[in-house]
Amino acid sequence: MEEERLFEKYNPKIKDSFNSEMICGILEDFWCYKVSEYDGIELNSLDDAGKLYEEIISTGLMIESEEILKIGDFDRMLEFVPFLSMELNYLFGEYFFPYLYIDDFYQLTRLSDCFEIELPPIPKKPDYRARCMYYWELCKVFYQFRKENELSPAELSAFMYDHVPGVIGIDVKKEMPKPSAAWFIGGLIKGYGTHWTTGFWQTNMDTKRGDILIHYETSPVSAITCLWIAQTDGVVDPFFHYYSNTYIGDRIAIPNISLKDLKADEYFSNHPLVRKNFQGVNGWPVTGKDYSEFLRLLAAKGFDTSALPQIYTPSLPEGVIVNNERDVEVNLLEPLLNSMGWYEHKDFIRQLPIHAGRGHRIFPDYALHYDNKPEEEKAKVLIEVKYHMKNNQEIEAAFLQAFSYAKLLLSSLIVLCDKECIMVYDNKNGFSRSRYRKYYWEDMKDPDLYNELRNKLNT
Repeated sequence: MEEERLFEKYNPKIKDSFNSEMICGILEDFWCYKVSEYDGIELNSLDDAGKLYEEIISTGLMIESEEILKIGDFDRMLEFVPFLSMELNYLFGEYFFPYLYIDDFYQLTRLSDCFEIELPPIPKKPDYRARCMYYWELCKVFYQFRKENELSPAELSAFMYDHVPGVIGIDVKKEMPKPSAAWFIGGLIKGYGTHWTTGFWQTNMDTKRGDILIHYETSPVSAITCLWIAQTDGVVDPFFHYYSNTYIGDRIAIPNISLKDLKADEYFSNHPLVRKNFQGVNGWPVTGKDYSEFLRLLAAKGFDTSALPQIYTPSLPEGVIVNNERDVEVNLLEPLLNSMGWYEHKDFIRQLPIHAGRGHRIFPDYALHYDNKPEEEKAKVLIEVKYHMKNNQEIEAAFLQAFSYAKLLLSSLIVLCDKECIMVYDNKNGFSRSRYRKYYWEDMKDPDLYNELRNKLNT
């Protein structure tokens, strides 16, 4: 089947979740008993197409006399949306595009960042209907993009799946950051293959790249069997049933710590996750105390824990006090810029007023290496300061805010910083919220890291 071949060509990871027989079965069932009924209908507007899509996802699926999908079962409908998109694109390509990003939503965000396409806000996890409708929200966004760029439906698909990967390239991240946290994940690894070394897994949306993932294999194994390292920041995927995920890799084999071992241990016997028999394990936060006690259990089994990753707790430079955003600017950022030979009103400016449509002015926190001639406002480096970006959602919001300023100032570098760290995003192959280099303030005592950052900011 042509649709199956396209899925496997443009998203080989789909085989982790669906085999060829499953893909063919889903496509055939929806075509024969649902979508083909609309063949020949004429759609004259986006409004018509939206109503048709809403009707299709809301009315269930009957195969002969058997109810395969109940009316209004948006929870189950969610996993079928990408397959449905292929068939709707075939019938009504003017309004629907093929969604091939199964378990790969972050690639769509990379596309949107690179080509400055604003994606709709992702619905909340429990709102399955809105999550199903999110595909239609994407259709409206890419319909507008297609019209603005004078692309045919076929050219839009070629742009998304043939052209864009060559432009943005593989999202290569050379150096793994220090683990900022640890999380429990769970599920059987059996079935993924003995050589499975990286893959897609449900986790907490606030997972950071480099974080430690402690893997509890469910029944019949019922034991912690290994550690992984998060290969990407946690990603919210509206079409992934469990909502948030990461890619896991760098597997570390350890002696099995069974559920029985944990229940017999003085510390873990009272742990809420152990008492729940690891129900809801994926994305459960691991405290510093949890991790140290976990290492204790491994050491008792004769395992050398010295080689295992440690949760990194950043600290401020000695004598520095930070209580608010302005303290971050005055006590951390500006002294660092000064030490690198850059000074206010000469090399950088705070609250640079820039024009943004009909004379409206906006004020980015810092513009470094700026040129504010009336005819052309530019800044090579755009810096946005926050007091504390507590989670990935706040980091993404700060990035998008800085990104909007960087577009106006033609910046080649975006810097986000708060009381814990400095995050540097470069414009190579377009800015991407998923591609950055992180430095902690105390890293600036390391001459190599200090000079590396200085060279980046001197771009």
